[in-house]
Amino acid sequence: MSGPKIDQAELERQRKAELERQRQERLRKIREETEKLNTEISSAKAQINHIDKYLHSEIRNIGDAEEMASIIKKLHELKISYKYQLTNALGIDVPTEPDAIFTCAQNLAGKTNSIMANYSNEVKPLEKRIVDYNKQLEIQNKLNSINFSTEREKTKNIEDFDFTIKLDNVAQSDIEQNVKERAKQILSEIEELVNSESIQESDMKDLLAIASNIYKTAFETNNSFEAATIEYQVAKPQIVKNMAIFDDIYQDYYAEYVTYLELLNSHKTTPVKIVPKRKYRFGSIDELQSEMALLAESSKTMSEKKYIREQIDDVMQKFGYDMSSEIIFDEKHTGNHYICENKSKPSAIHVYLSEKNQIMMEIVGVGKSNTNSVTATIIQSSDLEAQERNILLNEQVSFCKLHPQIVEELKKRGIILNEKKRNAPSLEHCSKIIRTSADDNAIMNESSLVNDEYDYKEYVTKRKRFKKQGMASRLKMMESKF
Repeated sequence: MSGPKIDQAELERQRKAELERQRQERLRKIREETEKLNTEISSAKAQINHIDKYLHSEIRNIGDAEEMASIIKKLHELKISYKYQLTNALGIDVPTEPDAIFTCAQNLAGKTNSIMANYSNEVKPLEKRIVDYNKQLEIQNKLNSINFSTEREKTKNIEDFDFTIKLDNVAQSDIEQNVKERAKQILSEIEELVNSESIQESDMKDLLAIASNIYKTAFETNNSFEAATIEYQVAKPQIVKNMAIFDDIYQDYYAEYVTYLELLNSHKTTPVKIVPKRKYRFGSIDELQSEMALLAESSKTMSEKKYIREQIDDVMQKFGYDMSSEIIFDEKHTGNHYICENKSKPSAIHVYLSEKNQIMMEIVGVGKSNTNSVTATIIQSSDLEAQERNILLNEQVSFCKLHPQIVEELKKRGIILNEKKRNAPSLEHCSKIIRTSADDNAIMNESSLVNDEYDYKEYVTKRKRFKKQGMASRLKMMESKF
């Protein structure tokens, strides 16, 4: 394209500071409400985990008892059904208004409570049957004086540590009762920490190694076991502290993400769904902080661009033009392109705002189209009829008189346009923009920071896979998938 008036846009320092103050104030409000929402999200996830583990040990005791097969089957069916309902409830498109986020949190809390109340009512009769059967089984076992023996299993890979099997083995072994209970307690604590979304990959690896050591030494001497427990007690406070730090930073990240996408969706006819990345997608505090810093910087830049566009709209309306509508050409054209039309004129003003706040304004012809598409193509001067080029040339002359007035009006609004290049009217500068049919896959200036739509079922699957795979495999999978 040619015939542009090119300037470097610069916001006055006070205006820039005021925009950032407003952004930070909105960020604070959004953080307050998203923290409440995340509390309810965590609660729903905890309930899914509760359902998953509910009566697990009791069912293991029953084994393959034929008379309980239908009861166990029904329990599994209920678990699947209610976990699915909770999973669906977690499929939230986070709104951007603080009041709407608050309502979203309340709705999720109501759904979670209702689902769990229904689950409890349906599962109670089955629970009673299972508990009664286990009591009978225990009595029968005592009467028959059945002695259980368990082969002491060696852990080959700490990454394959199965807490359920290890806890059962500890419970059924003939080691000292005190050591047995303490080993069970510590392994249960470690399992809970390892399963937390807030744990870093490095801390998870350390805990799995400690769990392996706790399990192995529980079958050895008291001194060996005591040394293993001390190792855990020394490591635990820092790991718990890291998790608290992670959670706090994540709340900042979550609010920053919502604010960022709100700005990204400004003026979009089809907004991107707002689904911040979940905790498990970040392997460390540093990784989370890095992405939050990128979001904050991008958000600040977009806030300034949004203000510039709004002021351009205001100025254009002052001179009889419509508010700008965004258009996209192809992947080669970066930045933002806008068209401001005046129904009484045979031309429009094409405004281009670059990534570095360079502003270009030029006169263009606008082709007639039956579509309101945001996608467009450019017809260069050489492909235009002579009559149309002459009309556009006259429009360029008129624009040369209008442009200084636009510059002055923007200055009043705190936007300084520093001249870089002001081209004179010329036939070679004539061009025409025609809107084309929208492609279903057309994306307007998407950002690599935008996350895919959240799928909690996928999250659960991946998280379980993390527990079963080696640490190197987990990290490799994170690099390729996340």
